Amino acid sequence: MARKIPFSVDITGSFVYSEPLVEARKLYHDGVWSSAKLHEIEDKEIYRIVEKCKEIGLKCVTDGDYKSTNYLDFFHHLENITKQEPAQPEEVKESVISGKIGFDNAYPSTPKVTQRFTYLTGIIGGDMYAKVLLPSPATLLAELLRPENRYNTGRYYPDMDLLVHDIAQTYQTVINEFYDMGCRFLQLSDYAWNLAGNSDLEQVAQAAHIDLLSLVATSAKLTEACLAQKPDDMCISLQFHEKWWRVGDKEKTAELLLSTRADAIALDFGDRENENIDLSMLNYCQGKEVILGLISTSSLQPISTSSITLHIENAARLLPLESLHLSSQGDFRDNEGNSIVSEQMMWSKIVTMKNIAKSVWGE
Repeated sequence: MARKIPFSVDITGSFVYSEPLVEARKLYHDGVWSSAKLHEIEDKEIYRIVEKCKEIGLKCVTDGDYKSTNYLDFFHHLENITKQEPAQPEEVKESVISGKIGFDNAYPSTPKVTQRFTYLTGIIGGDMYAKVLLPSPATLLAELLRPENRYNTGRYYPDMDLLVHDIAQTYQTVINEFYDMGCRFLQLSDYAWNLAGNSDLEQVAQAAHIDLLSLVATSAKLTEACLAQKPDDMCISLQFHEKWWRVGDKEKTAELLLSTRADAIALDFGDRENENIDLSMLNYCQGKEVILGLISTSSLQPISTSSITLHIENAARLLPLESLHLSSQGDFRDNEGNSIVSEQMMWSKIVTMKNIAKSVWGE
């Protein structure tokens, strides 16, 4: 099959905040620096990311999600979804709806989302792909149904079908907007199993008195609706955290989530580089490209090249090798912006990942 992702190493999540960016965000939070000064440092550090990726030989680059803390930031740039700061620092921010959900670049807070891509494409040059990372529509659905948000969501969307419809329309607009800006590779990351506040889709289903598998089916239907008008020459990947594979009817869940019209599936296998990995979910990815998230983003142990290579070989028994790609397991930061590994170790892991890909795929 023709590859829609013409490289073997992919970037599927956020990067560790650099030391200058950590300091800049602190000064901004303390009221010492203006937002303009913070953005200046963010842009400078994103430029450094791009140059480092070029040096390593990567063909795909993101902005490291350096202008965000977590997935909630994107939702709070949509029309009529705002964040409500918690009463206590340890509590999670709430996503409060105040009207019909949508996406419009004329909306006051929305342009920041697309401006990030404009800046990235302006600095990459050459034959690199500027990739957009966004939280998935299923994550937005789960976020709005999270116990802290469910009551307010119900005031504006008492009918689940109407909520699903408006989220689908919003994402269709988002996808078309990025396509018109030149984006040809967009990832929708599913945080529904790893929501802010240590919540997940299973808890959301319980709180809403909805059968988990029914909610999964609704999420898959929503994803399919979002991709209904996807341009043929735009690659859209869905990234999943590994927790869903350990909950409930995993085969039925895989069948629902992995059978949409997405071009690629990115799978996070957790911190199991040196363990046996159940790859049977790949059977539901026939005809798609699959990004194997095998490189741990939180382990401090050296990467075992032989173990990673063996996992790839095992995956190639289920899918053609040319349809497979290698990545880290996803984000190098958690929902609070914290990282276990250092920036230096992160880059070391990415270099090793590139070397493994060269030995397996010859590129």
